[in-house]
Amino acid sequence: MKYAFIVNPASGQGKHDADLIPHIEELIAGNPNRDIKMFFTRGEKDATVLADLIAKEAEGDIVVFACGGDGTIQEVANGLYGHDNAILGVIPVGSGNDLVRELGKKKHNEAEYLKLLNIFDGIIHKMDLIKMSWIEDGEEKTRYITNGINIGFDGNTAILAHDLKRLPLVSGTGSYLLAVARNLAAKKGQKLRITADGKNFHTGELLLATAANGGFCGGGVRSCPNADLFDGLIELLAIKDMTRRKFVSLFPKYKAGKIFQIKGIEDFASYTQAKNILIEPMLGPTMKFVGDGEIFETGALRIDVVPRALRVLVI
Repeated sequence: MKYAFIVNPASGQGKHDADLIPHIEELIAGNPNRDIKMFFTRGEKDATVLADLIAKEAEGDIVVFACGGDGTIQEVANGLYGHDNAILGVIPVGSGNDLVRELGKKKHNEAEYLKLLNIFDGIIHKMDLIKMSWIEDGEEKTRYITNGINIGFDGNTAILAHDLKRLPLVSGTGSYLLAVARNLAAKKGQKLRITADGKNFHTGELLLATAANGGFCGGGVRSCPNADLFDGLIELLAIKDMTRRKFVSLFPKYKAGKIFQIKGIEDFASYTQAKNILIEPMLGPTMKFVGDGEIFETGALRIDVVPRALRVLVI
C-alpha cells in the first residue's frame, strides 16, 4: 500500500502547519520501507488536480489523505473519483471538519484521525457521494459532494461563517454560532421548489433546506442525525419560516441532533430520504448555497446519490 498526503496550508487558518508537517515528515523518516509522500496545494482546485495525478501515476492501491477541512476533502474526492486504485484518507485540520465527525462518530472521537500512526490500521469502506449537476453558460457542470449541501438560512450562515473564520480567536464552531446570531437579525431564507424521487417535497418559502450525505454541518451542528455515509440515500430536510423566538428556542436541540425529538416538529419541518433531488429557485434565476463549505451559485440543481462511489479509510 502506498500513501500520499495532500496538505492545504490555508486550512484551519494555517494554524496546524507547525504541528502537522513535521509529524508527516517524522512518519516518512520513521517508515523507510513504506512509500509515503507529501504534496502541498497552492490555490483553488489544486487538491483535485494533485489527487487525480497521484492516483493515475500510482501502481496499485494508494491512500490519498486530504489534510484540511471539508472543502479540501471535497477537492481530493473529486480528483480520486473514478480511480479504482484510490482510497480517500482524512486528516482533519480544517475549521469545520464535519465529514470526519460522521466517519468517527461510532467512537465519538474524531481525534483518532489526527494520530498519524493510525493510518496503517484503518479499515477500508466504500462511501456514497452526492453528485451535483447544473447548467452554466449552456453547459452541464458537475461536482461531487462528500458531506452536504445547505441552502437558505443554513447556507447563508455558512457563507458568513466562511468570512468570520478569518477573524482572530474565532473557531470553526464559534464562527458558525456567531454567523447564526448575525443572520437571525435578517432571518433570510429562500423560496424553492424541491422534488424528491419525482414527488413534490416542498414548494414556497422556507428557512433552510439541507441535502446531506453526512449528519453534521457548521463545525459540529448535527442537522441530520439519521445520516449514514454508506446507505445509498440522501438526507433531505426543509424547515419552514418561523419567528426568531421560535428558532432560538429550537436551535439547541437542532444543533445536538435532537430535532426529531421536538414535540410538533412535523408542523414546521419536512424530512425524507431520497436517491435524487431537484431544487429550483423561485425568487430569481439563481440561488446561492454551500456544498461542503464551498460557495456555489446556480440555477436549477439536480442532486443524485452515487452509492459506494469511493473507497475511504475509516479509523
